[in-house]
Amino acid sequence: MRDPSGLFNIPASDGDHNMTMKLRFPLCLVCVFFAFPAGAQTPSRILTIDDLLLLDHVSDPQFSPDGAWISYSLSTTDLDANTRTTDVWMVPSAGGPARQVSERRFGGRHGRWSPDGTSIAYLSTRGGATQVRLYDVGRRRSRTLASLSTGADGIVWSPTGLQLAFTSMVFPGCADDDCNAERLARRSAAPSQARVYDDLLYRHWNRWDDGRRSHLFVVSVPVGEPIDLLPGVRYHVPPPPFGGAGDYAFSADGQTIVFTAKTGNGQAWSTNTDLYEVPVTGGEPQLVTDGFRGGERHPAFSADGTRLAFLSQTRAGFESDRWRLMIRDLATDATSELTEGFLQSVSEFAWLPDADGIVFTAQHMQRHVLFRIDDSGRLRELSRWGNTRSLSIARDTNQLAFINDAMNRPGQVYTLSLETGGTPRQITDFNAERLAGVVMHAAEEISWIGADGRSVHGMLVRPPQFRAGERYPLLVMIHGGPQGAWLDSFHPRWNAQAFAAGGYVTVLLNPRGSTGFGQRFVDQVSRDWAGRVYIDLMAGVEHASRFRFVDSTRIGAVGGSYGGYMVNWINGHSDRFETLISHAGIYNLESFYGATEELWFPEWEFGAPPWENRTLYEQWSPHRFAQNFQTPTLVIHGALDYRVPDTQGMSMFTALRRQGVEARFVHFPDEGHWIGRPQNQKLWWTEAYAWLARFLTPGVTP
Repeated sequence: MRDPSGLFNIPASDGDHNMTMKLRFPLCLVCVFFAFPAGAQTPSRILTIDDLLLLDHVSDPQFSPDGAWISYSLSTTDLDANTRTTDVWMVPSAGGPARQVSERRFGGRHGRWSPDGTSIAYLSTRGGATQVRLYDVGRRRSRTLASLSTGADGIVWSPTGLQLAFTSMVFPGCADDDCNAERLARRSAAPSQARVYDDLLYRHWNRWDDGRRSHLFVVSVPVGEPIDLLPGVRYHVPPPPFGGAGDYAFSADGQTIVFTAKTGNGQAWSTNTDLYEVPVTGGEPQLVTDGFRGGERHPAFSADGTRLAFLSQTRAGFESDRWRLMIRDLATDATSELTEGFLQSVSEFAWLPDADGIVFTAQHMQRHVLFRIDDSGRLRELSRWGNTRSLSIARDTNQLAFINDAMNRPGQVYTLSLETGGTPRQITDFNAERLAGVVMHAAEEISWIGADGRSVHGMLVRPPQFRAGERYPLLVMIHGGPQGAWLDSFHPRWNAQAFAAGGYVTVLLNPRGSTGFGQRFVDQVSRDWAGRVYIDLMAGVEHASRFRFVDSTRIGAVGGSYGGYMVNWINGHSDRFETLISHAGIYNLESFYGATEELWFPEWEFGAPPWENRTLYEQWSPHRFAQNFQTPTLVIHGALDYRVPDTQGMSMFTALRRQGVEARFVHFPDEGHWIGRPQNQKLWWTEAYAWLARFLTPGVTP
């Protein structure tokens, strides 16, 4: 049945899933509740905190060149030990038992097949610092290939198989590893650990600048000494904090490497990364993307060595500009956009083995969709099923491996034939036993009319306790960014199923600024942080509150980063909510500018530094409306959050309590912008559940 508004698809059955017992205590997610559907062999139950935290996470699938095997990384959690361990495994692509590659005691990640398929290089903490290990597939034995006191990251094989590239955090003034080791030891033993800086960036994401830079190394295989290709340079390769092995690549003949870097001044206020080329024997890097103004990244050579593909943005200073897929003809140096006319931003891509086209993913609305594009720019959609990421192609068989998930199912490895297409084939089946009987409803698409008469979209997840005829509290999830989006994905932290398990109808709203709906929609949040986006959100709340299974008198909202900012803004502008949760939220935009690290972000979003354009900082700052705060709020922050420093959370909590508004402050001294340690995550969820239940289900206690 369709809602009379024409905007929401409602199943005719109203989705009771044969549940025969109503769950009355939504707070008790650490408890196990059972309902016994007629004829069911496994009792139905809700997702618990431990379920969520103990799920195995599979990532980084990599096809062997012949397509016979797929390696992957598997992360497991020991909640009692408060640890997570990642290991590299390999599994036959035709099916069969998996084989562990990395040593279990030391872990491993980032497995990469040699071009001849006889070895897998991976990263391991065996011996202390992360090092490159080489696994012999036939002999099933590993050995250390490269060992540096400063560790290693981001493995890339040369197409010839004669060399490996990786990065290491070194002191630019050191000529060898002995110098780096001595500098590290001297710094650790220094009587004062004071830090002294003369320029920005002095800290980034969750670490302080200690003088080291990520340099690009090569090492010969099977035996060789690692060589720093960029001795003395004082920039990072790739740029932190989220650059990786996809930001450098060997040429087809293995003689040069193209890499991504941000050089020169303006490290804190420029987004202009470029591509450079350097011989594998070392030398002066040469600029490849001369004349490009925005960011460039992810270089990849075609198999025949005639072309270089890369991603590029047009606007300097804007980190959320549309990523275009560019092709450079290496014979003529002519560069053109392959995705011209395509409205979305390319996320990741891979050349086809015969060099006749590229496969890529791009976010379309609330999913990452798989596409294929040929040399003429002809575009074909391969799969819109689920949310697709982490592409890998088997060189000899044109098979594609990837991770796919949805809001009601954690990610698994799948394969798809690029020749015949069809339905993706599932390769892994992790968490089946742990999730047996757990009720998780699929995401339902919703849409409504927001600011300027524009259609705005989101998703709704019904609680596992759902029964037709009953009404449930509404929980609104607001995403960060602001240039981001909620996806139909099983998020490891902001998990919609975990929130819905509390007995809440959970809605995930994608207002102005959200990606996946065209670049103009993304652009409309900049310099208008609580304008149209606030109208979109509040219209979405009212739309969702009118569903017949929602109790419109019990509404809460949660958000992190920009979502936390919006929660703080809502507190000063609306009394529609019974309670709020603000994680890592901005409270005072002007003081935020002075303490955050990536200055290009506020300078783009508000047009200039605050001393040049104070109007917008004041207009959109939640602290200017603190006198209106009246909604009980849980405030959460990490001490190592250098993107949104923890003083923002402290200030919000102070403003609430000083005016007598009910509030609670949870501060994690060992976490940054994201909460990552298992026991910290358990506490985060416990606090969130208790807070929501206190105000949305009065009378219920833990």
